[in-house]
Amino acid sequence: MLFFLASLIILIFSHSVNGKDSDLPPLKIHPLPLSLQNWISDNQEDYFSQIEPHLAGYLIWSNFPVKVYLQSPDTNLSPAGLTEFEQWQKAVTMAITVWNPYLPLIEVDSPEKADILIYRRYPEFKAEINPKTGLYNLPRAKAATTTVKFYVTETNPPQLRHRMTIEVNPHQTFDYLVTNITHELGHALGIWGHSLNETDIMYYSHTKQIPTISPQDINTLKKIYQQPTRLGWQQ
Repeated sequence: MLFFLASLIILIFSHSVNGKDSDLPPLKIHPLPLSLQNWISDNQEDYFSQIEPHLAGYLIWSNFPVKVYLQSPDTNLSPAGLTEFEQWQKAVTMAITVWNPYLPLIEVDSPEKADILIYRRYPEFKAEINPKTGLYNLPRAKAATTTVKFYVTETNPPQLRHRMTIEVNPHQTFDYLVTNITHELGHALGIWGHSLNETDIMYYSHTKQIPTISPQDINTLKKIYQQPTRLGWQQ
């Protein structure tokens, strides 16, 4: 069964920052984006307790709109292959559209310009050895994954920032593609954890009824953006 997975990877910096707490920018709170300031709901529930902060703090964006790059099609695709790619591209565009009212997003034409990169390919996974049995534990097939890398800008003074990469298994029905990409975009926008409620888009697994973004998802996102982070601050 396909399932959601978001995974953090090791801190990677482009300068001399070595990941020690004393070498990183201080934890501070960015102004709440206007789109989240304006979010009001009668439903006050959230799953903020399920969100995992990092050494860098909460994984939020402070420069808007957040720039998103979509993988371009190969030039040698067959007509059928191109049609499949266009369906995937449509699914990504729909996912971006439904998140856009809550945090502004814009598509860019180059991965070098992007904050979030979305690729149509099988997510990478590695088999791990079970220390008790000495045998390999083979992970279940994944519908999509999101990983994060950290870097320091070359500006003066430098800032600590991050970049998210989403990989999406292309062999899914269209509805599941939209749901999976919407879910992974939630991770990329800062919801670094999962809901335990199957009606939320950030529920940890697939359900028979395909969910959409819920008030609980946005309440959680808003609370995340009210938390301190080292990202976007000067060292």
